[in-house]
This record gives sequence, structure tokens and C-alpha cells, in this order.
Amino acid sequence: MSCFDQGLSGHHLMKTSVLVKVVGAVGHCFQNTHRGLHMQGNLMIPLLIGCPPGKRLAFDITYTVEYNRLQNKHYFDCVHVDPEMPCFLFRDTFYPFFLIQDLVTGESGSFQGSYVFKVVGGGPTMDTVMEYSEEEIYRFNSPLDKTNSLIWTTKNTTTTKDSAFNIMTHQSLGIEWLCLENSPCHDTIPHSIFAPEFFFKVLVSNRGVDKSTYCDHQLIFLLHIHGLPLSAKRALFILMVSFIVFIGLVTLYIIFCLLLPPMVRACNILRWKINNIITSESYYTYKSSSTIFSATSGTKSRASSSISSSISSKVVEGNQEVPEEPLEKQSIT
Repeated sequence: MSCFDQGLSGHHLMKTSVLVKVVGAVGHCFQNTHRGLHMQGNLMIPLLIGCPPGKRLAFDITYTVEYNRLQNKHYFDCVHVDPEMPCFLFRDTFYPFFLIQDLVTGESGSFQGSYVFKVVGGGPTMDTVMEYSEEEIYRFNSPLDKTNSLIWTTKNTTTTKDSAFNIMTHQSLGIEWLCLENSPCHDTIPHSIFAPEFFFKVLVSNRGVDKSTYCDHQLIFLLHIHGLPLSAKRALFILMVSFIVFIGLVTLYIIFCLLLPPMVRACNILRWKINNIITSESYYTYKSSSTIFSATSGTKSRASSSISSSISSKVVEGNQEVPEEPLEKQSIT
């Protein structure tokens, strides 16, 4: 194994040593010990060549957001803000930055090496993120793709030896999102009134493209992109539906404004007729009741007057019959 090969952190270390000598000390510098004289002036130091233990690659979220805001003159986060996963706008150029973290000492510094950027999975939500096959990864990331499936592109011209993928650095010109017709992020359906969004599963690796370190770094993280455009067909469909709904509402409003006065008049006339009918029925009912009551009252008055007259006549007759008895008695006498 060559000492220039890359390896994982703490693995495949090559053992060697370094001899340090003081000029002019050979044969002149001795130390008297209990074992005798010991020559001084040189020191053997053991060394391990390779990637030190505890080194890892991390996505530098803070500096990425600040640099993107500076370069794009603005920064639009998602509607629902997540501090651990910031959003990046689709139409803005994306400038990613990474850190080398030392888990042993706790130190970290900017990653200055070269790397390959690949989208290896994705989905419209975190729950629907799926892995892509090797063929799909090639179609979605390779500048050689001819199937109109690229997810992103860059203005950098540096590529791998087989020209299959672009090589990025911290000084790259950035990433431009495409989401072409045959890509998985093309024509993403929005789940609300806000613009569509997409979660990309990104793989960053410096294997075989970075000569600045012995470490073979690989990082996989989720990247949240929002503001994806609709396809031309879907945008035209939404425009036509919106236009038809708008015309329908305007037509209904005009019809309502035109028919409102006649309808009000018709309602007033109908109400007036109903009131007249109710009033007429009430009047006829009252008149009939009054006639019946008056007829009943007349019958009762006639009956009472006839009864009273018959009673009075009987009383008169009785009064007339009573004085005849003494007369008859007198006559007999």
C-alpha cells in the first residue's frame, strides 16, 4: 500500500520512523549512566502515516447560509423554519461548504480539498425520501447525461478521469438547480398554497479526487430546497382553472347585480299580495263570525221576549181569574 493512498479515519495506517540528529554531536556528546556511557545527539521518533483517528467531514450550515446570503443578495428560508435544516431557494445558486472536525481534540476547520457532489436520493417530504439506483444516480448527476434528467449543474469544467461527474472545491462557482423533465424533482405537486419543496439526499466524497489529505471522507446529508417551479402544462392548467373560476364569479356577480332589483320588487309584490290575502281572509272570517253571532243573539232575544210575553200573559190571566171567586160567592149569597 502506497503512503499516498487514502484511507478511512484511523484505518490502514503506515508505520515508519524519523531520526533526528544534532549537527556535530556524533562522537562528542555522551551521557554517563549506570550502564555506562550513552551517546546523545540523536532521537528516533515513531510515526504513523495515514488519516488520523477521529477525523470526519461535516456540512458547515452556518457559513453556507451566510455565504449564500452574501452571494445571492438575499436569503429566503422556508415557511416552517428548522434551525437544523435550513432551506435554500431553487432559483438561487447554491454554494456548499464543509468542515473537518477532530473528535479527539474537538477542533474543526474548513475543508479545502476537492470532492464529488452527488444526489443519491430524494422526495417531496422527509417521509417519502427514497434511494436512487446507480443508473439513476448517473443520469441525475452526470454532465454526460443525454436523457434530460439532470437535477443540477455547475459552471466548473473540472471532472473525474472518466468525465462522469464534476469535481467541486470550496472555490467552485456554485450549483445551479435544474430539475429537468425526466428528473424526480420535476413538476413537484405542492401540498399547500406555498411553492413546492423537495428533500435531496446528497453524497459528498473526496475519494480519488483529493490529494490534500490522506483521509477518505464521505458525508451523506439531507438538503431542503423550496420554491420549485411547476411544469408548463401544470402551470397552464392552473391558470386556465383560475381564469374560469374568476370569470364564473364575475358573471355571477353581474347576474346578481342585474337581477337583484327585479327580485326585490317581485318579493315586495308577493309579500303585498300575501298580506292582502291574509287580510281578506281575516276580514271575511270576522264578518262571518259577526253575522252568526248577531243571528244567534236575535234568535235568543226573540225567544226570551216570547217567553217573557207568555209569562206576563199568564200572570195577567191569573190576576184576572182571582177576583171572580168572591163575585161568584156573592152572587150565590
